[in-house]
Amino acid sequence: MLSLMKQYQLPKPLQGVALALVSTCLFVCVGALVRILSEQIDLFQILLVRQLVFILVLTPAIWVSLDVLLKPAKVKLHLLRILGAFLALYLGFVTVSNLPLADATALGFTQVLFVAFISKIFLSETVGVNRVMTVLVGFVGVMLVVQPSFEAASFLYTLAGLGGALGAAIAVVCVRQMSKTESRTVLLTYQAVFVGLIALIPSLFVWQWPTASQWLLLVLVGVISSIAQWIGVSAYKLAEANIVANVEYAKMIYSLILGYFLFSELPNELAVVGVVIIIGSAFLPFMDKVFKKRTSF
Repeated sequence: MLSLMKQYQLPKPLQGVALALVSTCLFVCVGALVRILSEQIDLFQILLVRQLVFILVLTPAIWVSLDVLLKPAKVKLHLLRILGAFLALYLGFVTVSNLPLADATALGFTQVLFVAFISKIFLSETVGVNRVMTVLVGFVGVMLVVQPSFEAASFLYTLAGLGGALGAAIAVVCVRQMSKTESRTVLLTYQAVFVGLIALIPSLFVWQWPTASQWLLLVLVGVISSIAQWIGVSAYKLAEANIVANVEYAKMIYSLILGYFLFSELPNELAVVGVVIIIGSAFLPFMDKVFKKRTSF
């Protein structure tokens, strides 16, 4: 894909946006596969196989970096990051298996809210007014999409989605701190191995041997996740982080399309308004920059 874009001499920012669009689409496809599998296979087992496939993909890099992997720095941050990643993945699986695909995706965007909060409280990072407004507008959009009910089951899955977003935020903040001293291979390997080990224990109690078609879907979850992550990293290398991050809001569009065609999920009018608000919130920082440039003259 990269070679094709180079052949047509696309500018690097456009290459980054194109890769980000592909990456977000693949992650939504993974969510759809998990939902299909969850009707027959336990979520811990799905997560375990996903991690095993990820480890196999990483094996060449693990072998080359074995000495570094055996001497980890910032062990406490690694443990916190692994816990956050496990919560993000498992609770994300719970959410996507029990709520409409668009709702589960929308709840995932609350990660931005949690990252801003954690960064402010624990890292003393400055969170400007514009950032706060963007986060709050996006959160309003999420609530309009999800329209949380206080019925026990529905509310529980909404809380699971929020818990998964919190776990993802913790993992993101930890990576931000550790990336200054740890290589990408170290970060990816520890997550793959130790999240897999956490999932292994409960998997042993619920294990059932998958059929050939189930094995195919399980392996696809791992392979597509790995490809999506690699493409996503490549996107950040080609385009500015804020541009790529905003492209991730395309997940809402993909979720609506897949939800309709695979699960016959049709959002109501309020949910459609919420989707527009969520996507629109991604453009607020750009609109603010344009406004400031015009008023500065």
